[in-house]
Amino acid sequence: MEEEALDRFRQAGRIARKARNRVLALVREAAPIIEICEAVESLIRDEGAEPAFPCNVGVNEVAAHYTSPPGDRLTVPPRSLVKVDLGVCLDGYIADTAITVSLARELEPLSEAAEIVLREALKIMRAGTPVSRIGSIIERAARSLGFKPIRNLTGHEIKRYQLHAGATIPNVGALCPGRLKAGHVYAVEPFLTTSRGAGEVVSTKLRTIFQMASAKLKLRKLSQEERSLMQYIASRFNGLPYTTRWIKDYEKLKPIHEKLVKSGRIYSYPVLVERLGEPVSQAEHTVIIFEDGCEIIT
Repeated sequence: MEEEALDRFRQAGRIARKARNRVLALVREAAPIIEICEAVESLIRDEGAEPAFPCNVGVNEVAAHYTSPPGDRLTVPPRSLVKVDLGVCLDGYIADTAITVSLARELEPLSEAAEIVLREALKIMRAGTPVSRIGSIIERAARSLGFKPIRNLTGHEIKRYQLHAGATIPNVGALCPGRLKAGHVYAVEPFLTTSRGAGEVVSTKLRTIFQMASAKLKLRKLSQEERSLMQYIASRFNGLPYTTRWIKDYEKLKPIHEKLVKSGRIYSYPVLVERLGEPVSQAEHTVIIFEDGCEIIT
């Protein structure tokens, strides 16, 4: 990848790091979750970028894909474990990072373990490293600390305007093809749960994050209203995930949007929870791979 493109990834990474650092002051007992989401997203925009996806706030057993819908009244519960996953898109160049905040002393080891495991994974990331070896390191480090990795959540390669592109980076030691490539960008993100947990997530019926289904972009057989909304989503979000909070006059457009979701033209991400209801922690960095190691850009 050209140096100019890598520099744009680095710029996105600096903004993501600034936003992640702000999270520590935002997450507190009784804080409205919608205020956390909007504060993070506003900071990203104030820095001249756009969110690469809606700010995710996962409380306790909620592992991924929850962002506040319009009018959300949920607040941070007392003595909870709160994950905040955020992304920055700067002219299509994306940086992805996450942090876990513990509001209970007994949950701090789980939060800290995610950071420790992430650091262990980063140590071996260089050109040629098999992605399966990264999963083995993550699982071994997690279990040595008394926790389980979430086996069906993974890290991922990142390309311009593509949050999930190419290689997958597992969180367990499993057969997984591929090796890290020099000049490529990856997000590595261990998710951990307690030894009592199932070590896997399941889908709920709740959906709060959406994305244009690229294969469904053909506008034939749509009403004028449906076509207009699809065109707006395509131009506004550039194929990246979005929340209905970002759609102006959404309440008026809600029936049309729901119809497009039901038809499969718009994909809805299910909120993912730990199968046995155990708390989940997460830590994540985006890196650029080189022959002799990796550069953490977030």
